[in-house]
Amino acid sequence: MELRHLRYFVAVADRGSLSRAAGHLLIAQPALSRQIRALEEDLGHQLFERTRTGVSLTSAGTALLAHARQLLSLAAATGEVLADGARPQEVVTVGLPPGVPGDWVLATTRALATDVPGCTVRYVEAGSTEQLRLLQRGRLDVAIVHQVPAGDLTARLLWQEPLGMAARPGHPLARRATYTVADLDGLRVLIHSRDQVPTQQDGVLAAAMAGGAHPIWIFAQFVEHALPSAEAAGADAVLVGSHTARQQLIGWPWRPLDGLTQPMSTWVVHRSDTRTGVRAVAAAIAPADQEADQAAEQRLGEAAQQKAD
Repeated sequence: MELRHLRYFVAVADRGSLSRAAGHLLIAQPALSRQIRALEEDLGHQLFERTRTGVSLTSAGTALLAHARQLLSLAAATGEVLADGARPQEVVTVGLPPGVPGDWVLATTRALATDVPGCTVRYVEAGSTEQLRLLQRGRLDVAIVHQVPAGDLTARLLWQEPLGMAARPGHPLARRATYTVADLDGLRVLIHSRDQVPTQQDGVLAAAMAGGAHPIWIFAQFVEHALPSAEAAGADAVLVGSHTARQQLIGWPWRPLDGLTQPMSTWVVHRSDTRTGVRAVAAAIAPADQEADQAAEQRLGEAAQQKAD
């Protein structure tokens, strides 16, 4: 028995007629009849009842039909299986920091499957400092972080959003249409610790000092629980990006903080000596953009200078 015999058999069964099946298969009807008889002789069973209007399946033919379809389906998939086996997937680990919008992560995941089909992405949730530590140790391929340190790294600016303040409901500030750095004076202000977002503190503290504000800083590590952290600390306000405020501090009015020029920057970083697949994934996450590249180069240079000093 050959696969072509099964194809002929299924074609006749589907069309209920030798002549119609022969037309579909583009072969002569006598030749098709011979092939069906050969299959019946090989199996030792009659597969069709001949009638004046065509043919119908016998009980043996009915039993064979489902099996034949399965065999033909497996045969058709053989080429795909071999092709997939010839294209091994490269696993690329990508870090996800706190505050990254879930919708963006999902959309990016789907885009990567199309744009970089040779790579499979695995996510690792961690803060910026931990991601960069894993990156240096070779346990992470691509870091998405809120800081860019000095070192042999390639970075692209993914996006920027203003760093603002969410005020406790009922606090007099909550009724204000705008917030300024001077409004921080005397407040209990919750802010990410240096271990979590190392470069954020310097700009915020410098801006507060320049604006003559002397808040009570509460440094803490929080990721998905900004509201409980604020409540536990008795904070009057929380310094966070707009996305975190919308998602976690519901009811706490958030405004950009006028006088604070430092934005919340998110970067895509990988080692300069990394694999081609890693470069492709990083480029798909943060497509090349001249302005973003220039900003990344400038930030890397500033970080390197600070380390040298």
